[in-house]
Amino acid sequence: MIRKLRIRITVVIMTGLTILITAVVSGIYIFMQHSEAEETDAAVNFALNAVSSDDPASKTQEKDAKPQPPEASDTSKRNTPGSTRERMKNQSSRSWISVLISSEGKTKEISYSSPYSKPDSDEEISEAAESIAAGSAGDGYIRLSDVSYRYFVKKTGARTRVIFIDRTNQLETLQRLLFILIAVGLGTLIILFPISVMISGWIAKPISKAWSEQKEFFANASHELKTPLTVISANLDVITSEPERTVAEQEKWFEYIGAETVKMSKLINQMLYLSKDDREETEMLMSEFNASETFEGVCLSIEALAFEKGHPVVTDIEPDIIVKGDKEMLTRLANILIDNAISHSVGEGDITVSFCRRKGRNILTVSNHGEYIPPEELSRLFDRFYRTDKSRTSSTGGFGLGLSIAKAIADRHKGTLTASSSADGLTTFTFTWNDR
Repeated sequence: MIRKLRIRITVVIMTGLTILITAVVSGIYIFMQHSEAEETDAAVNFALNAVSSDDPASKTQEKDAKPQPPEASDTSKRNTPGSTRERMKNQSSRSWISVLISSEGKTKEISYSSPYSKPDSDEEISEAAESIAAGSAGDGYIRLSDVSYRYFVKKTGARTRVIFIDRTNQLETLQRLLFILIAVGLGTLIILFPISVMISGWIAKPISKAWSEQKEFFANASHELKTPLTVISANLDVITSEPERTVAEQEKWFEYIGAETVKMSKLINQMLYLSKDDREETEMLMSEFNASETFEGVCLSIEALAFEKGHPVVTDIEPDIIVKGDKEMLTRLANILIDNAISHSVGEGDITVSFCRRKGRNILTVSNHGEYIPPEELSRLFDRFYRTDKSRTSSTGGFGLGLSIAKAIADRHKGTLTASSSADGLTTFTFTWNDR
């Protein structure tokens, strides 16, 4: 599943990158084509202006035209020194051919912008110009002797002038540019492919972790539920095997069933709490309350159980510390930590519970003397269903979910819950949070 997910993520990333790079390459190429077209139009205008000065019809029109007063107010139309020469120099870099067609449709004159623009034969240019003049197109594209031209038709009276602009170098440049852009685009995709694979792994990592935890959760939950169900089934078999006996006579079997039912109910409630917490459906009822009195009450309620198991509860709680939080949740957290300390204490050691406020932070600590917990296991104490008891026996009376719930409560209060273990077996859980 995770492998398929990574493949899909990689495909999506590469598809997006391909579309983006294609759009960029296309945009650059279209922009360059547009620029080439504008440059060609400028060359056409320059060629028309250049040949118009030698056109007899143009001279006659200029001679007959009435003189116009100078437009002194429009300074933008005045040519600054050297501006016209510079513009003519830039525009004349394109080779052009001008063909004058008479009213009879025959070539009358062929002009060249430079000797380098002169073809091997004038006949091909002449025939092409006569054919274009006879048509109705005002401009277009044509290829003559492996040279690409853009032509423009201008009619002056009965005569027609056809301008050919050489586009060969520009088209070759565009082709080279397109090849370079495609090569760069493909190279970029090749380079980005392993990066996209790494990104897909990074994206899928929390999903993979959640999937593994979910599988482990179901496996552990099934294991925990299997034992009480087996006990209940075995006791029911014993009861049904002797139907003539009364309920009082088989009381102990019913007690076993009741105990396992309570155990299953506790496990299911803990699982439901964690499930709601994962979906953030557990509402927090924030209020200000006396945490010192609350934690004292928790210690008093559990003191009898602790004393019965030989682990007296010793408290060091500063009085009248007012905190803001969910009172029920924090009470449950303290219950879990103290119950966990009682269950895992060894010998006749005390359970120490302390609560204080230091530098604006509330600190609750619960300590007990038990077995030494190595650092690699300390980091897993808050994992669901994790037990230091690898045999997963019920001697400790828990399922490995209590500390997970305590950690969830600590996280909901924006606090930290940590565990430490010294070489002499002193295990300490510390909950620190700031409610201001």
